[in-house]
Amino acid sequence: MTKRTKPTTKAKPTAAKASTKAANKAKPTAKPATSKGKPAPKKAAPAKAKSKSAAKKPAAAAKKPAPAKKPAAPAKKPTPAKKPAAPAKKPTPAKKPAAPAKKPAAPVKKAAVPAKKPTPAKKTAPAKAAAPAKATKTPPPVKAAAPAKAAPTPKAAKAAAPAEVPAKVQVIAEAPPVFAPLNDPKAEAIRDAVKVYDSHMHTPLCKHAWGEPAEYAQQGIKSGMNGIIFTCHCPMPDGFWQSVRMAESEFDTYVDMVQRTRDAFKGKIDVLLGLESEYYPGCEEWIEKLHRRADFHYILGGLHWQAKEYLAKYETGTIEGFRRTYFDHLAKSAETGLYDCLAHPDLVKNYNPDSWCFPIIKGPVANALDRIAATGVAMELNTSGLNKSYSEMNPGMEMLKMMAERDIPIVVGSDSHRAHRVGEHFVTAYNHLLEAGYEYVSYFINRRRHEIRISDALASMKRATDAQS
Repeated sequence: MTKRTKPTTKAKPTAAKASTKAANKAKPTAKPATSKGKPAPKKAAPAKAKSKSAAKKPAAAAKKPAPAKKPAAPAKKPTPAKKPAAPAKKPTPAKKPAAPAKKPAAPVKKAAVPAKKPTPAKKTAPAKAAAPAKATKTPPPVKAAAPAKAAPTPKAAKAAAPAEVPAKVQVIAEAPPVFAPLNDPKAEAIRDAVKVYDSHMHTPLCKHAWGEPAEYAQQGIKSGMNGIIFTCHCPMPDGFWQSVRMAESEFDTYVDMVQRTRDAFKGKIDVLLGLESEYYPGCEEWIEKLHRRADFHYILGGLHWQAKEYLAKYETGTIEGFRRTYFDHLAKSAETGLYDCLAHPDLVKNYNPDSWCFPIIKGPVANALDRIAATGVAMELNTSGLNKSYSEMNPGMEMLKMMAERDIPIVVGSDSHRAHRVGEHFVTAYNHLLEAGYEYVSYFINRRRHEIRISDALASMKRATDAQS
């Protein structure tokens, strides 16, 4: 390497080194033109006719484009390591120049230039010696030349990376939305003065209930209730089972109706605003927005297998298969975090009631209850089941015991569609809860769960009914 550095100081070295100096230094370009015009023929003798023409042409080409195109200089940078047999090595890389030839058509004139570009790849090791003083300006072009060869691989890698990232983002975006539970499962319920609430009843707006809200409130007083919560069927989009629910245009009417009743019975019985909010896979966004439209005290989740839209989509396969789907959706409704409590949780036993056999469905039920218990959402003991085709409260005793074992909070509701049913079968319901293993019963105010001892609730109801007799 030292031998090569010495000739660089002399004016007699090869024409190729003169060209490199002309490329690396913009000012010396004029000197090689005068001084090197003579030495060029001297070395033309050792190299033969063809090598002369090759050496002269690149020199001439280098003189003109060197000032115009500084990118050509980087290509000459590797020439410091030039060897006498360099022309012989240039033809071998001619295979690679074919690739650069595709980029610019101009380089075709300077076939020697692309031929010199591949040489840097061979002499990557000597780059250490070339790096010193002479290559101070050349490094930036070298970087441009390096990417010219290596660009395909890094660019391809980078192009592939962004292609994978959006794919992952899409997967995350497509994932079903999960809402935070409204009630912290670890938080204890508020235990206050003994109050008995009937937490499920309707108004004529649902098109299959009779009696004004004031009649329901009056019956609540007679039944020994301290409070009632109206939970009429919510409006739904796209005409979903519209024959059994209020229209969207009637929503404000419903809110006002309950408020008027609350004002009229203030000091006599507590009248609260709730909603039986439908659950149907895919309706979560609609329901979430609906719940923001009023200051609800209580949101009761309603999964109705008998909805024609639900049957059309999920009534496939066997009867037991349909029931398994129902319990899976029941758990999903709790997992959305949209509801405080789940209404009549085994309502599906009224689907082909003659074939209902709890032991057959017990496994799927246990799985659903495990998922529900993890959310902290309450479940309802609905007394109106005694009036349905499968005459048993919803849920039945076996399922109720499984709920108690998992410490799932319990709320009692009459599901009244007629005023005279407010508080109906509550004494029986409380005794069922005690038998199943429950000690407390819950109700909601301002979406916050309250609970009282069942024994106290029974005593309170007895005192209220005795006072009226």
